[in-house]
Amino acid sequence: MNLQQWIDANGWVLLILAPVFVIAVLCAVFFVVSQLGGWALMSKRFRAEGEFAGESWNWQSAQLRGWCNYNNCLTVGADRENLYLSVVLPFRLFHPALLIPWREIEVETGKVLFGFIDTAVFRIGTEERVRVRIFGKLVDRLRQAAGPGWPLFHIEELERQTRQ
Repeated sequence: MNLQQWIDANGWVLLILAPVFVIAVLCAVFFVVSQLGGWALMSKRFRAEGEFAGESWNWQSAQLRGWCNYNNCLTVGADRENLYLSVVLPFRLFHPALLIPWREIEVETGKVLFGFIDTAVFRIGTEERVRVRIFGKLVDRLRQAAGPGWPLFHIEELERQTRQ
């Protein structure tokens, strides 16, 4: 029996195996991205329990560890005590929601693209030190929602008062 005859006789097997293969590959990709990007490491200490009650924004983007891009698939939120990160449902496998206290985050802000776009780099966890970079309006939204919880709040207030 040649290959074509086998396919003709057992085509239903391919119809079952193809989706199973695609699902297995997607699961492997989600697992590897979670490990290499640092999400799995952060989830050991910062896994969110329950719903987040603060202000949040869907379909946001972030870059973890300088190369692992989560483009338009995050829900990012903040309140005075915590930063909230969650991956949207179809991609959530191996990515539990995170609730990270601001006291566990160092922030460095700046501008990119010739000074036109705001950026913030978060170094998350005193032990983990996972770098998370966000861009654009999300930086200011988080700053506003965190209020005095924002790690640079007092420094930025002093700078603002000095300029006046």
